[in-house]
Amino acid sequence: MNILKGILFFIGLFVLSRLVPHPPNFTPIIAAIIFLPFISNSKLGMALPIAVMLVSDLIIGFHGQMFWVYGSFLLISLSSYIFYLPKFSRVLTLSILSPTLFYLITNFGVWMGSPMYDQSLTGLFASYVFALPFFANSLMSSILFVSSFFLIFKIYINQDLLTNKA
Repeated sequence: MNILKGILFFIGLFVLSRLVPHPPNFTPIIAAIIFLPFISNSKLGMALPIAVMLVSDLIIGFHGQMFWVYGSFLLISLSSYIFYLPKFSRVLTLSILSPTLFYLITNFGVWMGSPMYDQSLTGLFASYVFALPFFANSLMSSILFVSSFFLIFKIYINQDLLTNKA
């Protein structure tokens, strides 16, 4: 039952974070993906972000960068399961590395698939430079939300231990 609650929480958080107004890339999506192993130790959980993205993209609309976005989320999800350890230092490290991976992959995709940038090293560099504000938002939100989720997790675990001892 707790797994079902966790999955429903994740789905709700994911969909709402895409539908409500927010600063660009300031969402709990990457943090939620990092926390998937806390919710379910089944590797099937790695498909959850893609399923939720598809559902929310049906509402919002599909876009040309879906391959790069979905691919980076799959890699982040895989990394979260591989490097899972319920320690703050581990989730904090993932909250820094994951948005960095997302930034590198998705902006490479923008450079590859957009006439906005020259198909040269200069164009690639420009795509990364112009995306720095989005990367900053993604990084800050990941650190903030991962820290919040971890605090809630610790409170929940400690509360659970207290009620089981009584």
